[in-house]
Amino acid sequence: MPAERRLAEILPTRPAPVDAAALIEGVVVDDGVAYVSGVVAFNGADGPRTGKVGADLTVEEASAEAGQAVANALYRLIAALGSLDRVERVLKLTVFVNATESLTEQPEVADGGSRVLLHVLGERGRHARSAVGVASLPLGASVEIEMVVRVAS
Repeated sequence: MPAERRLAEILPTRPAPVDAAALIEGVVVDDGVAYVSGVVAFNGADGPRTGKVGADLTVEEASAEAGQAVANALYRLIAALGSLDRVERVLKLTVFVNATESLTEQPEVADGGSRVLLHVLGERGRHARSAVGVASLPLGASVEIEMVVRVAS
């Protein structure tokens, strides 16, 4: 099954592209590497779940948010590259978790994003990863991700 079809099973609605007036690019491709700017979980008009993981959301709920954010990032890659067929390998996934001070399950939250990459891209989705607890995130989101991807010309 093509990667785009597996992605559509997870998130059938494409998120809005990064506003052209923004000060950043959603994806920058340079010398065969795509850098995906920070992405939170959007599903259609619904914004990300907000709050602190460990107080307002469970680890399981935040893991689902990480998966949603990765799906959104994959749609950004489609917009930038034309197809996920150009993704040779996900090199790095970084997951930022809006966490309580005592939360230590950031890797379990990040697993939601890793599972999406493996489901959609198969072995091309295997990656290095960091999972980091932070005091706050944009829009009050519970999870934000960024990715680095090797792409074919």
